[in-house]
Amino acid sequence: MKNVISQTSLIVFISLLVFSCKPHSEQESNNAQETNGIKESVKLQELPNFIALKELSLYPEGIVYSDVTKKTYVGSYYKGKIITVDLDGNIIDFITDESLVAVVGLAIDKKNNRLLICNSDAGISLRSDKSTTGQLAEIIAYDLTTGEKLKTINLGSLYPGGHFLNDLVQDTNGNTYVTDSFSPVIYKIDTNDNASVLVSDTQFEVPQGAFGLNGIVYHNDGYLIVGRAFGGKLYKIDLNGPKNVQEITLDKSVNSLDGLLLTDNNTLALVSNYFAGPIFDEAVYKIKTSNNWASGNVTSAFTALEGTYPTTLTEVNNEVFVNFGYFTELVNPNSAPNNSFKLQKVKFSN
Repeated sequence: MKNVISQTSLIVFISLLVFSCKPHSEQESNNAQETNGIKESVKLQELPNFIALKELSLYPEGIVYSDVTKKTYVGSYYKGKIITVDLDGNIIDFITDESLVAVVGLAIDKKNNRLLICNSDAGISLRSDKSTTGQLAEIIAYDLTTGEKLKTINLGSLYPGGHFLNDLVQDTNGNTYVTDSFSPVIYKIDTNDNASVLVSDTQFEVPQGAFGLNGIVYHNDGYLIVGRAFGGKLYKIDLNGPKNVQEITLDKSVNSLDGLLLTDNNTLALVSNYFAGPIFDEAVYKIKTSNNWASGNVTSAFTALEGTYPTTLTEVNNEVFVNFGYFTELVNPNSAPNNSFKLQKVKFSN
């Protein structure tokens, strides 16, 4: 497999993916049923520490769990497809759309029972092409239950320059927000699927060859928390005034930044991965705030990772799981084919 990757593709991939993500997860947690106005607790299925994703050359990136279907949706960065894994570990091919190149961020549109995905091209996927590398910028909607393709929304014409759609999230009204790692911009797709630029800011800019905006989450108080991969920066964007971008200062460096997950209003889980440059330990960090995300404190770091290049997080039955992309293998022509992909349960010490 590796021998078919051209030298040009490797260079493009490294420039696009040095600090890559993504995603992200969006949960639909509902851990109690209500009968005649009285909530009854529901016993959740106990999950193992690892969920195997044994498929040759899958190289997964985005993951998201649905409480409706009781399945985790996993996007393949290399094969350009989506699989599902249920709570018993059973895996099936869910979407094998030939128009998919690299499946990056995933999100669930609860109101319309849709799976939304970022379709991008970093130059290393099976369907990569010179015409789409660094330019493909599609959000595609599929039926969450059947996998039927419903709509494609092209964001590439909204902002000049290169594009790599990385992650996406919905607010409580059903609007969707999308990060672009190759342009300093966040897009908005409204409830009628009309697309526009929400905000562009110089704080999102990064040196040439570095990766920009990455993970994104929505806070119930009406703002976004967005991560920039290069430098591991976090930003708060009030949706009532999105042009006022405020950096969330952290008490410790997280080195780089990929997927984000709000586990409650004051707690954020953050993935930090290593691709090149000064070496640091990959980790999933727990960050707490006491001032509505004006700042945050790193309170715990989960470093007992049994995979390489962690990317995104999702919450399954109140347990946080992290995906491993193993992306360094994709730029190493001597690497052996891999079929040992997995999701790992994240266990913070406090």
